[in-house]
Amino acid sequence: MAQLFEAVSVGFVIFLLLLSLIGTIIPIIPGVLLMWVIVFIYAWVDGFTAVSTASFIIISLIALITGTSDIWLTLFGAKKGGASVKSMLIGTVGAVVGSFIFPIIGTIAGYIAGLLLGEYWQHGDWEIAKKAGIGGLTGWGVATIIQFIGGLFIFVIFLWQVIF
Repeated sequence: MAQLFEAVSVGFVIFLLLLSLIGTIIPIIPGVLLMWVIVFIYAWVDGFTAVSTASFIIISLIALITGTSDIWLTLFGAKKGGASVKSMLIGTVGAVVGSFIFPIIGTIAGYIAGLLLGEYWQHGDWEIAKKAGIGGLTGWGVATIIQFIGGLFIFVIFLWQVIF
């Protein structure tokens, strides 16, 4: 009976991890950070026997770096595109507002719209604004890829620890 319960719980955790992995592609769901929470709860309940402490530390580092990449890479991309701090803040407000108006796409569209408007208000030039917007969008795209790859690593490490 205990083996059946363990198999069902591992299967359920794998299912949750796969859903969270999909969340790495959807901006409103904190995919990698949610994966970390799921692995932490499993490891804690299990007493860190199936998932070793060393593996959990590696998973934590992956989650920290990749889970926050949508913040720092988007800002880095916008900055490389010439965006000012003021425009990046307006873009952040746009992302929050966009998330509520039209989840998923609204987050990205709101951020880019905020960057564009902020830069246009500051410089009065759509070309400068467009360059900042493209930089922010590029940073977000790279961050999405990094989060998905980080999520894959977390998933594989978990499977390796629990199944093999």
